Amino acid sequence: MKKKPVLVLWIMVFSSILTLPFLGWKHFKRFLPGTLFMSILIALESIVAEKYKWWAIYKKIPPYFVNEFAFIVGPFFAGSLWILRLTYGKIYLYFLLNAFVDAVFVYPFSALFEHIGIFKMKKMSRHQLFGLFLIKSLLMYGFQAMWEKYVRKSSAKKPEQERPYSMSPAE
Repeated sequence: MKKKPVLVLWIMVFSSILTLPFLGWKHFKRFLPGTLFMSILIALESIVAEKYKWWAIYKKIPPYFVNEFAFIVGPFFAGSLWILRLTYGKIYLYFLLNAFVDAVFVYPFSALFEHIGIFKMKKMSRHQLFGLFLIKSLLMYGFQAMWEKYVRKSSAKKPEQERPYSMSPAE
């Protein structure tokens, strides 16, 4: 397995994406804004993490994108959509499920990824990474809530019914 970290990344990405049809188009569209917001934020975080050497990513796919690309488009993207779908509107359940999923990634899975040579924690501890994940999950929920309140709500309103066309004498 140590010789196949790129294969592991591709399997991780495709297996995550293959779950999305089961999410449903309506839910995909509804929770896409929060997920995209956080995906962009994580891509920017990747630049900061590289500069301050929080962690080092040794294998990435494709090789010319941000280091965390496989994690962003794979398990993070699909996982965020699923967690929002299953828990949105129930903040405590959302936070608990996120904490559980984050803990599974930060502790056993990150150790596995280090073992097979995908990445290694450097100047940031796993506990700090877990805290960072929790903060990002709250940011994503907050963004989605604002989107629902201001953008989605306003676009869901039906336009006023138009009056039937009538010919006036001036026309």
